[in-house]
Amino acid sequence: MSRRRFGVAAIATSLLIAATTATASAADGTDEPTADSDRIVEVAPREHRVAVFADSVGLGARTAIPAAFPADWEINVDGQPARFVEQLENDYVKYRLAVSPQWFGDHVVIAGGYNYPYWDPARFERSVDSIINTLTAAGVKHVYWVTLREIDPQYISASAWRQVQPYYWYFPTVNDHLERALDRHPNLTLVDWAANANRPGITYDAIHLNTTGAALYSSLIVDAVNSTATTVPDGSTTKVHVPDAGGAVAATVNLTTTNPRRAGHLSVHRCDQSPPGTSVHNFSRGQVVAHVALAPLDANGDFCVTTLTQTNLVVDVTGTLAPEAGFRAVGPTRWHDSRIHDGGQPIPAGGVLRLDVDDVRAAAGLTDDPTAVVLNVTAVGAGAPGHITVSQCGASATHSNVNFAGAAGTPNLVVAEPDADGAVCLSTTTRTHVVVDLFGVFDETAGVDVAVPTRLFDSREVGGGAKVPAGGVVELDVGDELSPGAGAIVNLTGVLPDVHGHFTPYPCAEGRPETSSLNLAPGDVVANVAFVAPDGDGKICVATHGASHMVVDLLGEVGDVFVGRRPLRVLDTRLG
Repeated sequence: MSRRRFGVAAIATSLLIAATTATASAADGTDEPTADSDRIVEVAPREHRVAVFADSVGLGARTAIPAAFPADWEINVDGQPARFVEQLENDYVKYRLAVSPQWFGDHVVIAGGYNYPYWDPARFERSVDSIINTLTAAGVKHVYWVTLREIDPQYISASAWRQVQPYYWYFPTVNDHLERALDRHPNLTLVDWAANANRPGITYDAIHLNTTGAALYSSLIVDAVNSTATTVPDGSTTKVHVPDAGGAVAATVNLTTTNPRRAGHLSVHRCDQSPPGTSVHNFSRGQVVAHVALAPLDANGDFCVTTLTQTNLVVDVTGTLAPEAGFRAVGPTRWHDSRIHDGGQPIPAGGVLRLDVDDVRAAAGLTDDPTAVVLNVTAVGAGAPGHITVSQCGASATHSNVNFAGAAGTPNLVVAEPDADGAVCLSTTTRTHVVVDLFGVFDETAGVDVAVPTRLFDSREVGGGAKVPAGGVVELDVGDELSPGAGAIVNLTGVLPDVHGHFTPYPCAEGRPETSSLNLAPGDVVANVAFVAPDGDGKICVATHGASHMVVDLLGEVGDVFVGRRPLRVLDTRLG
């Protein structure tokens, strides 16, 4: 068993703790760490060693950080208030590499940047690159940098707000520098204090941690270290097996990414084929997000997921599509991209985009008009929240297919039925670019009917408008809405959840599975489609992890081609 130990250098003498790294007074009166390389210490394995180098904010968690890790991890903390990043590197990182090499394993956390050379931004960029390069050359696998707090004035006292004004203005600039550094350093991960610290009660002034803040700060560092250890790397391809696929041509899968290092996307494809130039799942840094895809299967029941960016992957299977039963995978084929087509102009608010099957007939290898098309519709670059609705042209539609919060790419799978002229129409409530990819087609033997979506449930309009509580289950009887034996295609929308959580749809009689379909963050309005097999009584259930409004639209049905199952988790990289 390793002995957990930590060091704190250059703190006032009254704050020194016995058995930690001591400080000595230099000739010029400054504090400098003393060597402890002659001490006999029991060193944890590299994967369980974390060194932290911090200025005054991070040093406010100097005891909380070691306490937050498991007992068999070795955590060392060093640094001094009011230090620029290059001083942290020269006086602490390089010093410890020379005299305390046992401090360094796979993980190093940098908590610096509050002392920023605003008169020379390039100097900060150079210092970031230098400290990361020094650590990488020393064999450190993962570098984590804690972002700076960006706080609204209502969450701190008026005096604290006045006190921080001379330097607070550049905190977002420092965070922008760190975001850009992600592209230069593939071993860099941001610990997003900025995204979690805009709240009251965690500092004793504007930035320095109290006990509550130190615990939260430390927990974010632990989460970052734990999640990074299980992520798949940039550009990697992961094979996923679907049990009991029985020769199926495709599977309905829910793809979830957690703790992505930066923004990116996933592509789904047969493992014997190269990744396509299209995506089925887009995500932003740090986001937990889920999207459904139709994954083409090989004869072994396998498919592959290729990721642009380092992330954890979770894959749940909700059913399969039977061979020779009316479904054919296509491409994927890019049908429309407003960033390229129509002069590169976004679709205006209230605008309608008309897509004709004839435009992709040759590229998709179509000979007959399909009964329904499987699309991936993505909103990109929106200036404000809104939604996209996909329907037959000219039809009256009150549902939504893609809900987006802003500029980040937001996709959703859509099964749409072309009108008599072979066209489908997309309307948007907000000005946005729209990207549409064709992933498959159904013919008349598949038993697909998506002509008239129906709203099954809206918590805002029932039960006094109360949210579905945490742990609540909404039971929906779809027996009268579907043909016998058909599966339901539903669109789940979470509206203004109170906490981070998720929705899970499933056949009611088979019990709630340990899977998710829609992941939510506080204040979200987000949607995801799901293929759900009703139970023998024609009922489907949707459970919620945290309190949230819930909207469920029945988009249509899919017949014998769909072999539904109780949702099954087939991959979770977080489990190692």
